[in-house]
Amino acid sequence: MADVFTDLQAETEALAELAERHGYGSGPDLTGHFARLTSTARLARLSVENPDVFGVIPQISYDSLDEAILFWLIEQRKANALLATAPPEPQLPWSDGPLRPSVLAAAVLTEIFAAGQDIADTFGVRPRRDDSIGHVAYYGVRTRDRAYLRQQEKPPAAPFRFELVAPSGTRWDFGPEDATDRVTGPAEDFCLLVTGRRFAEDLALDFAGRRTARWLELLER
Repeated sequence: MADVFTDLQAETEALAELAERHGYGSGPDLTGHFARLTSTARLARLSVENPDVFGVIPQISYDSLDEAILFWLIEQRKANALLATAPPEPQLPWSDGPLRPSVLAAAVLTEIFAAGQDIADTFGVRPRRDDSIGHVAYYGVRTRDRAYLRQQEKPPAAPFRFELVAPSGTRWDFGPEDATDRVTGPAEDFCLLVTGRRFAEDLALDFAGRRTARWLELLER
């Protein structure tokens, strides 16, 4: 797996290419996807450039796909460059709480993964996936407790074990080996689950343990 900043830039260009290849003509309007991604990119820039005023970005809309892709790419490339050159230790503000630049890059990459899947689903195509999704998987593991907090429930103290198979066939392990609550299966399926793009019943993931069952129930609400 390449470093997260390299993969973030590569996935930025891949998403633009996907939209340009399938999005023109009389088909569905994709501009909303890029408006949301532009807001995310601007927040990432603000987090690095001016963290003291980090906050809500005004709603963005575009009149054409050309405009949407162009302005998103401008913002995203700037955000990518800022994150890649930021000092590694400072905690930057983000919606999930302060994050290191590398973790914030993984959060932004997760949003690009989700938008790419939405666009691919719109046109009935399968997006190209490689081991860059490891950063999305990592962020999904890191934000496990979000599902509980969203429902005002206390997260379990014990960590889960995640054993995920990358597109290359490599296995990525997160959490202690002796954990009783476990999630195993393809990393891409796990990423689709934690980004809300697929339900568990449609994926090749296995869940073991009472706590993973509750986590899954909360995740899919």
